[in-house]
Amino acid sequence: MASIRKGDLLRFEYTGKVASTGAVFETTDEQIAKKSGIFDPSEKYGARLAVFGNGSMIAGLEEALLAAQIGKQSEFLIPPEKAFGKKMAQLVRIVPEKQFARQGIKPAVGMLVTLDGIPALVKSITSGRVVVDFNHPLAGESVIYSIKLHEVISDDKKKLEAILASAQLKAEISQKGGGWEVKFQQGADKEKLQAAKEAISRVVPAVSFANA
Repeated sequence: MASIRKGDLLRFEYTGKVASTGAVFETTDEQIAKKSGIFDPSEKYGARLAVFGNGSMIAGLEEALLAAQIGKQSEFLIPPEKAFGKKMAQLVRIVPEKQFARQGIKPAVGMLVTLDGIPALVKSITSGRVVVDFNHPLAGESVIYSIKLHEVISDDKKKLEAILASAQLKAEISQKGGGWEVKFQQGADKEKLQAAKEAISRVVPAVSFANA
């Protein structure tokens, strides 16, 4: 079992499947994504970085990572309550069709919509009434995750280096006061830069940024 603490940066590969059907719903493997019909050309495939214990992963996946061995492929069955939650009847609601019209939406069965900032699935439409399901699409499902943990990074400087490498950005890292300073090279892509800054701030709070 890997020794992992809250705030550690993990680098790992994974594939998530619905236990009842075997359908893949997410993966870091490009070939599996293509074979499963969920390939996204804008997605960057390969091992991912994630912070342990900050709520960015489902509870069952964090527990699986705690039980994983570095460098070894493992498979874990995760029940609904530790995955995407149990299906709740109160989250299936009837919404007047005119509410959609006010937002310029023509609802159709199977359509994913956003109402009051919350995503939902249109289940049925009858006589101007639309049944929408605000449960997560995988609520009530047990899921299977295949995981390969590559690295557990606890050192702050190594965390910074890993995030910068993943973002394909070059920068000078130095200690400043009680924290760190990251000095980016001129001409870096603005979107990459902003995403890297946000990721770094979540992982290493005592950090400041500067341009070379």
